[in-house]
Amino acid sequence: MISRRRFTGAGLAGLALPCFAVAAPFTSQTIKVIVPNSPGPGTDVLARFFATYMAKQWDSTVLVENKAGSGGQIATDFAAKAPPDGTVILITTSAHYTYPYLYAKLPFDPITDLIPVAQFIQGAFAVVVATNSPIKTVQELITEAKRQPGTISYASAGVGSPTHMAGAQFGHMAGISIVHIPYKDASQVMTDVIGGQLQMGLTGTSTAMSMIQAGKLRALAVTSPKRVPALANVPTLDESGLRGYDVTSPIFAVTRAGTPAATVSEISRIMLEAARTPEFKEVADKLGYVMDLQDSVKVRSNMPAEFAKWKRMVEISGAKPG
Repeated sequence: MISRRRFTGAGLAGLALPCFAVAAPFTSQTIKVIVPNSPGPGTDVLARFFATYMAKQWDSTVLVENKAGSGGQIATDFAAKAPPDGTVILITTSAHYTYPYLYAKLPFDPITDLIPVAQFIQGAFAVVVATNSPIKTVQELITEAKRQPGTISYASAGVGSPTHMAGAQFGHMAGISIVHIPYKDASQVMTDVIGGQLQMGLTGTSTAMSMIQAGKLRALAVTSPKRVPALANVPTLDESGLRGYDVTSPIFAVTRAGTPAATVSEISRIMLEAARTPEFKEVADKLGYVMDLQDSVKVRSNMPAEFAKWKRMVEISGAKPG
């Protein structure tokens, strides 16, 4: 399913922008911002923010296209086969770093077919239980899992998903055996945790936020190295005894390899300019994200370490290339 919205005049409410705009210096064509999931989640919200900002700053037509499916492969393949001119910009996540290790065959090469534009935030995950669960802390959860090995199950957004990796890393570092149950829909994870069908769940803070704030879910910890501003009272897993635990999913932009360096630099500049606005930070805070701004050069230099990091997590999870 493709969802399109044109951004030329109307923008997000309250977005403060300069009064003067100029045409995009690298193209007179329509610019597409591609999102690898359906409308609604955090990546989609951020993509629409960027599209609004770029349309006004460049006085250009910017479309957001949602290309969900195949764990992000449909969207990534579209971007990888786009013209190398910066007219197609993909908003992606840590899934980009797991592709080579989860799939025996890919219609694109995430290392050579796409180049980074900029990085914006780190998305943490929350370890959640139902509010009526007797488990109040991570240490209580670990104790229970050690007392009854293999009886604690956790749900994720699917095999090979970032939440699967986060849960596998949790079990590995805690020295416990917990059963992974893959789901296709992250919202169903929360429903089943609330209903008691699952003892615990791992889901993005942006997805769980409303249920936590409504008192339907209890967050035991977050997976980021530092606390999430929107969940300031929730400890990190590192604080909860798993020293050094750090699993977050970056949200960053890429475009087709071969795009001129000056074009990549301009896209990076304008997207980071948008990300530095108070309005963007407000949106990110509400979604439970942690700001992490990096330009194209910085993201590129970090990529080898990111691929190695996620390769190790795939190995720990036991997920096999399919």
